[in-house]
Amino acid sequence: MKFTANSIELQRTLNKVGGVVPTKSTMPILENILCELSNNILTVTATDMAISLTVSLQVRGAEDGKIAIPAKRLMDTMKSLPDTSTAFSIDTTTNKIKITTENGEYGLTGETAKDFPPVPPFKGTSELSIDGNILRGLIHKTTFAVSTDELRPAMMGVLFQARDSDLRAVSTDGHRLVRLNYRQQKPVALKKDVVIPAKALLILGKSIDDGETTISISETHVKFTFSQSFLVSRLIDEAYPNYETVIPAENDKQMTVKRDEMISSIRRVALYASATTHQIRFDIGKSAVHITAQDIDFGGEAKETIPCSFTGDSLEIGFNSVYLIDILSHLESEQVAFRFSTPTRAGIVSPVGDDSSSILMLVMPVRLST
Repeated sequence: MKFTANSIELQRTLNKVGGVVPTKSTMPILENILCELSNNILTVTATDMAISLTVSLQVRGAEDGKIAIPAKRLMDTMKSLPDTSTAFSIDTTTNKIKITTENGEYGLTGETAKDFPPVPPFKGTSELSIDGNILRGLIHKTTFAVSTDELRPAMMGVLFQARDSDLRAVSTDGHRLVRLNYRQQKPVALKKDVVIPAKALLILGKSIDDGETTISISETHVKFTFSQSFLVSRLIDEAYPNYETVIPAENDKQMTVKRDEMISSIRRVALYASATTHQIRFDIGKSAVHITAQDIDFGGEAKETIPCSFTGDSLEIGFNSVYLIDILSHLESEQVAFRFSTPTRAGIVSPVGDDSSSILMLVMPVRLST
């Protein structure tokens, strides 16, 4: 097996699949990347048995073949090289690999390609297309709110639903929730709700291009096809919680503020909050909101006032500052609207402007200390 590739282009390809490779595995073969050369196309595949990502790269091929190469050693080598031509000469009988550049030569030993787990066979029953840039934004705005609690596996993924011509994506960790609607030109062809692991979506978000991405769904897996690449992931086979029941319908007290001003103020005040609870307090009036924090253990406190527009009676409510900053950082509008009912009910945050009907974020309050 022989080919020549540009070091920077190969590094980009390896970076895409590298996120799939497990750092430690009971199956050592998974710590390798499968490289297969056919004519002038090098196909690179990584898998952790739940997620598989395959990326193709144009190279100058001389002798076809395939081999599994240690992922970390190969990625570290390419990362350390300058922009240069890199020649690979591989003996697939002994699995010896020689990498030659203008100034050096590097040797390593791979594994037999037949020992590398194959990508699971896939037969989709539902399919839809979405612009890669839109999909990347959808991933960015939902995965931050996914749970990391392995005892609640469904909440470790993002729920995808078909709602007429809307593709709806939902994520929650029990403290915050995101519901995002993307309007398609035609009805969304999803036959059932599916939960896609956040890990697969995060890897996808770093790999997809701005062109069209095709999403195919089977009973057990989802496949994303884009450019010369595809990612296959196992779906989470757990029922997603009924999130609609936690979205309050009567939050009639609305506070409108400048988003950047609110983020900056919360970040400064939160420096003086408890390192355990990260609690900050909103004291909301008609035209201003006072943001305060107090660290009883170390004697710190802070207070800031920023202008706002508030339609209800005065309200005192507490939040985890980390969750609030996360939510506000994933909105893009100049102004945001907070809708409240009582200090113990969830607050709803949404952008003011064109995106107001397409995205809703919810954050649970914290009980204020006396």
